[in-house]
Amino acid sequence: MSDYSQQDRTLALVGIYQCAKMVHDLASTGETDDKAFAASIQSLFVDNPSSTLNVFGDTADNLQLGVETLLAQMKADMASENRNLVITRYVLNLMILAKKLKQQETPLNQIATVLDTAKAQQEHFGDLHENMIATIARAYTENVSNLQPRIMVNGHHNYLGNQRIANKIRALLLAGIRSTLLWYQVGGTRWNLIWSRKKYLQDAKILYRPQTNTSSSDKITNLFSDREDDQH
Repeated sequence: MSDYSQQDRTLALVGIYQCAKMVHDLASTGETDDKAFAASIQSLFVDNPSSTLNVFGDTADNLQLGVETLLAQMKADMASENRNLVITRYVLNLMILAKKLKQQETPLNQIATVLDTAKAQQEHFGDLHENMIATIARAYTENVSNLQPRIMVNGHHNYLGNQRIANKIRALLLAGIRSTLLWYQVGGTRWNLIWSRKKYLQDAKILYRPQTNTSSSDKITNLFSDREDDQH
């Protein structure tokens, strides 16, 4: 991958927002978008992408939850109190953690080794098998969760205490770090995010594909009504 564009940076940023939104959904409701979940998890196994979009399955359809979330969070004409600050915090923390991991070769190598095991499990058990998800979650727990700032996931204790949901959340946090590392790779920076806000929004609007059958939990208008009850 070379000659990175603003579209590349937008796609990677959308990937981060998608993971953050799914973490929030799982912690709050125990459920999330299946297509988005599959695409984000699969991105962990794309080692030599031919393009930024290739990381997410070569189609923007796999990123619609992230596109909707980015638009809702960044839209310039929305009052700040209407944004979901929990999702914003997840995104910012993922950016900090990914930068720290970039500076530490050993954890990244260890994550890659565990992901090789997860890939073998996927080939044996099938896509998104709970054993594979648990292995990805272990890669996060062993190599990322001890770094600061530690991501505290807000949600309902019934979901946060469910091991299968907790594994999905940790796996998505790792996928979020993967998207963040990609964002840095294609030229994304936090200063760039501030100064190029309008460009990110313009590109996200181009990527947006309205869905007539979108469930209420995925609609932009409902991103602002979620509340957290507990901490993980």
